[in-house]
Amino acid sequence: MNPDITRERQNATFDVEKLTHILNGGPEKTKRRREIESMVFSDPDFKEEDPNFLSRSERYDQAVKKSAQMILKLREYGIADPEEIYCYKNMVNGNQHEALGLHFVMFLPTLYSQCDPQQSKKWIPLAESFQALGTYAQTEMGHGQSWTYP
Repeated sequence: MNPDITRERQNATFDVEKLTHILNGGPEKTKRRREIESMVFSDPDFKEEDPNFLSRSERYDQAVKKSAQMILKLREYGIADPEEIYCYKNMVNGNQHEALGLHFVMFLPTLYSQCDPQQSKKWIPLAESFQALGTYAQTEMGHGQSWTYP
């Protein structure tokens, strides 16, 4: 922990732990978040080179490996609750982009909102278990171009 943050928390005029519980949604959720945090920070599989000193290709390879390892660990630990998955992912990735980000922020929400019941029954379990992965592909030829019309 950063010593400045530790000092500020010790000098706070309010109960830091109580505020932590409020922000996490209660004492049980704080406890679970800390368990997940400990799982990630003590896991040697998530110790890595600083991406700032890697080439673009090396950063991509590192991110894909980390995402694949994260999925395996989620399964191993039995983490299936969406909030806990989100917490685990944030601990693993820190402030780095995730290789499977589009799967989580575009593909799954699209399935949840646009599938009919029959499609949901087939595709959502596959996507949630990472047996089917979604991404994004731009199909318009002129995407991103600026056109001026007379």
